[in-house]
Amino acid sequence: MTIPTRRARLEHAAKHCPLWNEGNREAWVASWRTIATGALFMNDPVGTELKHGPDAADYMGHTFDLFQRHLNMQMLHVKANGPEMAWVIESRFGQSAPAISIETFRWEPDGTLHVKTFYDMPSSVGEQDDPYRFLLAKVE
Repeated sequence: MTIPTRRARLEHAAKHCPLWNEGNREAWVASWRTIATGALFMNDPVGTELKHGPDAADYMGHTFDLFQRHLNMQMLHVKANGPEMAWVIESRFGQSAPAISIETFRWEPDGTLHVKTFYDMPSSVGEQDDPYRFLLAKVE
């Protein structure tokens, strides 16, 4: 795969939150497959353990399975330039107040996807920690 077109990235972004909020895993992962067919390297959030896998869309399905029932998202802004894209999302995690995340995406010519997310995380969650454990402990 090459770098997905700007149009494909924007089409995915338009579906990202609605499909998630509907709980439509199959369509959500299928939408990711239109723009993510290579490996994934993800800092979610930056400053914590690097997540990676050989199939970016499959990994996104894993995050859906972990968080969809706890998280509602609304897309606020999307920008796609060159081989990169960024969006700003307002999220509600469990019963917590709305929070903002900034997420950036960069594609390599071989289809590898690099994702960096930025959202508040306590200073006690460090570079070797899995922030997903911290987040899920708050709602389960």
